[in-house]
This record gives sequence, structure tokens and C-alpha cells, in this order.
Amino acid sequence: MKAAAAAEPFNSSMPKPSSFDNKPQAPPSIYQLNFDVEHIGKKKPQSKRQATWTYGFPKNTEDGNLILEEHETRLTWSTHSGKYSIEVDGQVVFEGVAKGSVLEYKFIYNHTKGCVGDDSSQAGYTRMRIIACRKPPVRSSTNFRCYEFVIGGRVFRDLARNNQYGEDFHNEDSMDDVGVLSSILDIVDPSWRSAGMA
Repeated sequence: MKAAAAAEPFNSSMPKPSSFDNKPQAPPSIYQLNFDVEHIGKKKPQSKRQATWTYGFPKNTEDGNLILEEHETRLTWSTHSGKYSIEVDGQVVFEGVAKGSVLEYKFIYNHTKGCVGDDSSQAGYTRMRIIACRKPPVRSSTNFRCYEFVIGGRVFRDLARNNQYGEDFHNEDSMDDVGVLSSILDIVDPSWRSAGMA
């Protein structure tokens, strides 16, 4: 977990959470702060990619103030070898090799303790899922989302925004084109919108 100094006070325009009960089946309010994708391959930049999602949990301090505790989940993926790693707050939680053009990994994580859990009923743990693909499929939206992060059962891009961090993502447009594939989730989990993930 990042140092307490990284926690930011709530923006006054943000909705107030009803509780801070961080259970997998009833996650607290989670706010999206930033999303970015970098191409970091040495010879061919696009051969290695790094997707980073930054988000915040509301938390009450001892003096009664409400702050936003900032966290970061990162996927580093070599699309040439298939090797990838997933980090949360700088700690590697999984390393593996993706077979084919689509990568998917699910886990539960305790942001306070900084550890992975093995039981989805454990209090204090949040369900997390990363899905990615090497390139958009044929007949997809021009704004096709190759990288998706699902946290607490919700797609990152559909979480409430903390406005003090800005309104725009840096690499991919968050708007969906009606009637065409707009996300890797449309392929891996076609019912994701009706399932309440949006």
C-alpha cells in the first residue's frame, strides 16, 4: 500500500460512500483516478506493454476527516513471449505466460494487508480481474478497449470519477459504439453489462 501521504482529501463533488465495508460481495465505493498504457519494449516498443489503473478507496481518518486512499494495479505483458506479471501497489502478485492473444487473470486482494487471499468470503478482500488482448478484433469499434480491469464486481471505467484528477483517459476512449464490439469483455464475457458489471 502506498504511504499515507499519498491519500488525497475528497473532492467536494464526489458522492459520499455509505460505508467502508470492504467485503468481496459488498465492496465499498471505489473511485477511478487514472488509466494509462505504455509501450515499453526495448527494440519494438509495442512488443511489451504496461497497463496501469489507479483508483481510490474512501477512508475515515482518526481525526474524522474523509480521505481517498490511493492504490495502483499494473499489468506488464510481453506480447511476443506471452510472459506477464501483475502488481498491486508495486508488489508482484502473479507471474505467468498467456497462451494465445487474450490474457485473463482473477484474484482477490487485501489492500490494507497487501496480500492475496484464497477465499472469496474473507472479510477485507476485494475481487479483482484483468482481461487484455493483443489487438482489436476485426469489425470492432475504433475505440475498442483492449485492457479491462474489474474490481469489486465493477468495470473500472464505469466507477465514479474523482474529478480533481481530470476527466480523460490517456490512451483509449471510454465511449462505446452501439452495435459493434467495443471491449475485450464483449468477447470474453458477452453478458457483462446485464450481469451488473457496468
